[in-house]
Amino acid sequence: MKTVFSGIQPSGSVHLGNILGALVNWRRMQEKYKCYYCIVDLHSLTTFPDKDLLEKDKIDTIKSLIAVGIDPNESIIYFQSNLHHHAELSWILSNFCQIGELQRMTQYKDKSESFGTHAGLFTYPVLMAADILIHKADEVPVGDDQTQHLELTRDIAMRFNQKYEDIFPIPARNSTKTGARVMSLRHPESKMSKSSDDVAGTIYITDDDKEIIKKIKTSVTDSESKISFNKEEKPGLSNLIEILASITGKSIKETVKEVSGMQYGDFKMYVAENLITFMSPIRDKYLSLTDKKILEISDEGRDKATITADKTLLEVKNCLGI
Repeated sequence: MKTVFSGIQPSGSVHLGNILGALVNWRRMQEKYKCYYCIVDLHSLTTFPDKDLLEKDKIDTIKSLIAVGIDPNESIIYFQSNLHHHAELSWILSNFCQIGELQRMTQYKDKSESFGTHAGLFTYPVLMAADILIHKADEVPVGDDQTQHLELTRDIAMRFNQKYEDIFPIPARNSTKTGARVMSLRHPESKMSKSSDDVAGTIYITDDDKEIIKKIKTSVTDSESKISFNKEEKPGLSNLIEILASITGKSIKETVKEVSGMQYGDFKMYVAENLITFMSPIRDKYLSLTDKKILEISDEGRDKATITADKTLLEVKNCLGI
C-alpha cells in the first residue's frame, strides 16, 4: 500500500470550498492508501496567528476532517508541532536546496507582500519537503498552487539520495480525481475563502439550513434567464452548477440537462435544498465532537506518526554521521 501525505492549515471550521476541493478527496484516498493528514501549525506561524485563536483553530480543523468522513482508525491525523522530526529534517534538507530556488517560489513572492520577507516564509517550502519526506510519502495531493513546492521536494529528495543513500522515494502528485474549485458566491471571480470580507459568499461547515438558503438565494448570477455552464460569461451561475454537480455526484452535462428548464430563483432553491442534504450530516457530526475527543485523536495520531518519523530520521542521521 502506497503512502500519501497531505497537510492542512489550522484555519478552524472549514468551508464548502475546502470540503469539495480537498477533503472529500482525502476521504476517498484513505480507502486505497496509508494516509498521513497533518495539521501544519508550524507553517501557520509565518502569518503570526493569535495564540488563543490558533489553539482553537487546530482543534476545530480536526473536527472538520472527522466530520467529512476521515476516519482516525484508517488515517493518521496529528499536529505538526507534536513531532520535532519535521523541524529537524527541515534543517537537514535546507542544505540540499539553493537560495535561488526559494527566491523563485511564486507563493513566496505573493505572500511576502502581506507578511514581509522573513526567513520563515522564505524557507516554508523546505519545511513542506520535510513534511512529505519524513513519512516517505509516495504521493501528495496538491493543487496547482502547490505544484512548484512538490517539484522542489522531488529535487531535494533526489539530491540527498545521490549524495548518500536511496532513503527517500521521489514523491509524485496524487492522481486521484480532484474536487471542484469552488468560487465565492458573492465574488465568483475569486475562490471561496474564510476572509472577513466574504462571509456572505462562503458556506461554512457550521452554517444552519436558513443561512445556507440565504447565501445561495443572494448569490451573484447574471441578468439573463437561461441556465447554461460558461465560466467566462456566467461565472456565478456556473459556480452553482459545479457545486450542485459535486454534491450530487453527477457530471456538469447531466446537471445542466436536469435544471435547464428552471428559472434562476427555482434553480437556486434547488441548489440550496441539495446542499442542505449534503451539509447537514457533516455539520451535525462536527457539532457533536468534543475538544477532549479531538485531543485524544491527535495524541493517538502523534504516537502512530512518531513510529515512521523516528525510523526515517534515524536513517538520515546514520547517513550523515550525526
